[in-house]
Amino acid sequence: MRDFRIVFAYEFRTQLTKKTTVTVTAVLMAVMLLVTFLPRILGAFDSGAAGGPGEYARAMDPAAGYAFGGETARAQVLPALSAAESQVYPGRDALVAALRAKDIEIGYVIRDDLSYEAIYLDRSMTDTRDAQMGGLLSSIKRDRAVRDMGLSAERYAEISMLEAQGETTVLGRNSGSNYFLAFGMMLAVYMMVLLYGNGVSTVIAREKDSRTMEVLITSTRPAPLIIGKVAAAGLAALVQFGAVILVTVIGYQLNRASYPAMVAAMLSGTLTTSYVLTFAFFSFFGFVLYLFLFAALGSTVSKMEDLPGATALIQFLFVFAYLLATFAAQMPAGSAAILGSLIPFTSIMVMPIRSGMMTVPWAELLVSGALMLLFVAFFAYLSIKIYRWGTLNYGNKTRLARIVREALRRER
Repeated sequence: MRDFRIVFAYEFRTQLTKKTTVTVTAVLMAVMLLVTFLPRILGAFDSGAAGGPGEYARAMDPAAGYAFGGETARAQVLPALSAAESQVYPGRDALVAALRAKDIEIGYVIRDDLSYEAIYLDRSMTDTRDAQMGGLLSSIKRDRAVRDMGLSAERYAEISMLEAQGETTVLGRNSGSNYFLAFGMMLAVYMMVLLYGNGVSTVIAREKDSRTMEVLITSTRPAPLIIGKVAAAGLAALVQFGAVILVTVIGYQLNRASYPAMVAAMLSGTLTTSYVLTFAFFSFFGFVLYLFLFAALGSTVSKMEDLPGATALIQFLFVFAYLLATFAAQMPAGSAAILGSLIPFTSIMVMPIRSGMMTVPWAELLVSGALMLLFVAFFAYLSIKIYRWGTLNYGNKTRLARIVREALRRER
């Protein structure tokens, strides 16, 4: 226990005082604090003005050109567009010529019946200006029909506001509101595993490369060394990301009144006790599992330049877990999602995202949790044996399967 405390204290202090750790933590805290203040900042620039009935709040598009099929269309539509006279062309051919000359990005041919044609030279995937024009012309057409029927704009607005009253009750999970928050938390775990996993394997590989491992192994047993390093990295990660989460919560509480009601509803619906406990359990023990894997592979290399190749398999496995989780978010009750949430290597990602998208049966949670604890215990034992094997083997590259066989065959 004394050896464990010494190793743990040294590694924990080293992890928290590294410049990269301090810098990354400070940047993440600043970014998340700024994000929580965005609704208040944006609200300060919102004048809150709204157009009355029959008015059109349409910003002028200086990159658009217009051609009208008659004076009726011109008189009704042009004032709502707030367009300059220079943007009006005599006909469709003139619009096409302007588009080919790249004087404008989009052209509209608007007819007297308020039907239209939107013309692009090239159109990006995110360009929706043609649909916006359709919405504007539809509004004008409806208002014209209202006037023809003898209704006032105020009366039409009252009729338009009539809605059926209803409510929606979700007994389990509301995947629509949980999706983005669950993915955000999953990305935090993704960063934490890769950052600290690579850190643990680098420390062990550097000790072996510099022959420091030989000195360490003569003064203490492999178990306190490995467990101490993993425990220190795990606690350092909790401190680092806990600080980021704490700043986020404080920022949200300070600006809570500025957030839309749907955001508060989303958070209250997502951050239930069962979801938080599920996320905490699988994220923490899955994180510890990967730390032991990185530690084991870090002790198999004799030179620092061999480390990326040694840990490539684990990184590929973890990236696969992330990709499987993105698939499980779309089909949380599918066979692939269920299987991925049971296998410990992937359940670190898949089970939290599934529990955010649906109500996971207790049997699956218990089986997956038991497997996770079993794998953590086994790979902790295996990493200690491989670390011991690594102290006696330098220079020779060996296949991973052979390393595992030899490590398990050795006497303690």
